[in-house]
Amino acid sequence: TRSAICGGTTTILSFATQEPDRTIRAVVDDYHDKARGNAYTDYGFHIILNDPTPQILGQDLPALVADGYTSFKVYMTYDELALDDRQMLDVFAACKEHGAFPMVHAENNSCIHYLMAKTLANGETDMGAHGRRAPTPVEREATHRAITLAEIIGTPILIVHMSAGDAVEQLKWAQQRKLPIHGETCPQYLFLSQADLDRPGTEGAKFICSPP
Repeated sequence: TRSAICGGTTTILSFATQEPDRTIRAVVDDYHDKARGNAYTDYGFHIILNDPTPQILGQDLPALVADGYTSFKVYMTYDELALDDRQMLDVFAACKEHGAFPMVHAENNSCIHYLMAKTLANGETDMGAHGRRAPTPVEREATHRAITLAEIIGTPILIVHMSAGDAVEQLKWAQQRKLPIHGETCPQYLFLSQADLDRPGTEGAKFICSPP
């Protein structure tokens, strides 16, 4: 935040990640303890939900929304974070009821695991394998599924860090149907490609990011 304020950034929003067997209220309190006395900017938190229990969704989430925490991120991949479709429906429904905004990391977890096992079995340990384990269809399918789940609940969502043109086509499809589906990307997905990961030797390591 010292660098941020020197550059003219006066407010930051950091993720606060739910931990196993802990309420999101306790996690947010921990993040405030880390920031207290150390932050040079104003700050707030996006909350990452990975264990959306009835207590979390029925008590913690509405209480936090009332306190001004209005965005909650969910993941469709990474074993420690990924929610199944039913859990996502529950989160979307709770967000709709209490006026919060869900953010979605959209990648098909099963496809990634399958392709990871396949590439490792083939001895593919080069940097380019990172991209081959999460090709365009992995994001396209998950994006369409997230849109479908949001449509069922009737809530707006934000698909974050979109990296594939085919996934953006799903976003366009939803918006043409007047669904309140939003998307964002990041600079690396506008300027980098699989060809950068495939550079010789360890050069590709300079271009690794997730999603690839």
